[in-house]
Amino acid sequence: MKISRKLVVGAAGALGAGAAAVAASVAAYALSSPAEPANAKLIEDYDGPHEDGTVVSGDGTRLRTRAWGPADGPIAVLVHGWSCNLSNFPRQVEHLVGRGYRVLAYDQRGHGASEPGAFAYSSAVLADDLHAVLAAHVPAGKKALLVGHSMGAITIMAWADKYTDEVAERVHHAVLVSTFARDGIAGFAGATPLAALPRIAPRFTQKLGDGILGADVKMRHNRLHTAVIRYTALCGYASYGAVRYTEEMVASCPSDVRAEWGHVLAGVDVTAGLRKITVPTSVVVGQFDHLTPPADADIIAGELRVAGQLDRFAVIRDAGHMLPLEQPEKLNALLDSILDGRPVASGA
Repeated sequence: MKISRKLVVGAAGALGAGAAAVAASVAAYALSSPAEPANAKLIEDYDGPHEDGTVVSGDGTRLRTRAWGPADGPIAVLVHGWSCNLSNFPRQVEHLVGRGYRVLAYDQRGHGASEPGAFAYSSAVLADDLHAVLAAHVPAGKKALLVGHSMGAITIMAWADKYTDEVAERVHHAVLVSTFARDGIAGFAGATPLAALPRIAPRFTQKLGDGILGADVKMRHNRLHTAVIRYTALCGYASYGAVRYTEEMVASCPSDVRAEWGHVLAGVDVTAGLRKITVPTSVVVGQFDHLTPPADADIIAGELRVAGQLDRFAVIRDAGHMLPLEQPEKLNALLDSILDGRPVASGA
C-alpha cells in the first residue's frame, strides 16, 4: 500500500509539533519556576542498619539487594521505578522498619549497582528478576507485602503473568503505585500539552511518546533539568527536597539504560499479568501524576474490581508521579490501613 506524500508530511509535522509543544511547555514552566532557595530542606535516604547482598537472576545477571529490619520480622518487598534505584522509598523503609518489618529492596537491572545483563530489556526479564529476589528472600511458609512504584508495579504485573502459581504462595497483598498496565503513552500524552494536538493516528502518538521516553539524555543539575523533573515526575506541590532527591536518582541512572527501558515502557502491555494477580491488591496514584495519570490507575482498578481482587483505590491529593517522596506520610498511612485491616482514611 502506497503512503501519500501528504500523509507523510502531515505525520512529520504532527511529530514535530508534539515535540515542540512539550519543549515549549517545559521551557515556559522552567522560566516561571522560582529558583531553588538556598536553605531548601533536602530529603535524606534512610540510613538505618542494613545488609547489602546480591541475587543472581535466571540469566546470570547480578542484582544488588538491601535489607533492613529484623531477619525474623514480617516481610515487605519494595520494587523501584524507571530511572531510580533502591533508594526510591526512604520514608516507607523507615516506617515499615519502625513497625518491625524486614524490608527488602533491590536495584532493577541496569539501575544502581545491578548489572545490565546480556539480553535485551523486556517485561519478561523484569519478571525473572523479581522471581529470583522473592525466591531468595521470602522463605517457604512466609508471604510478603509487595509494593511496586511505576516500572516496579509493571514488574509485579509481568511477574504475575509469568509466575502465576507463585503469587498467592509468596505474597499476601500487592500495592501498585503510580503505574499503568497498557497504553502508557496515551495516558502520558493526555496529561501533557500533547492532548491539544490533532489525533492523526495512534501510531504517531506512540512514535512520539517512544521518542520522548527513549531519549538518551544525560541529566545535569541546572534550572531547566530541575524543571523537567518537577514537570514530568512530580508536581507543583512537591518540596524542593523531593525534586532534588528525584533529580539525583535519575541523574545517577546511565542515560543509555534510561533510554532503553524507556523504549520498553513505551510499548509494554502487562494487562494479562494484572488479571493473574490472585491476592488482594491496592492501587494508588497521585492527583497530578503526568507520567501515569489517574485515568491509568482507574483502568487497573477496574480490572482488579472485575477479578474481585481490588482492596482499595486511592488518589492522593497534591502528588505527582513520585508519590512515595512527595506525600510519604499519606502513602505510609495507606500501608498502615492495609496492614492493620482498616478502611483507608477519607480525603487522602
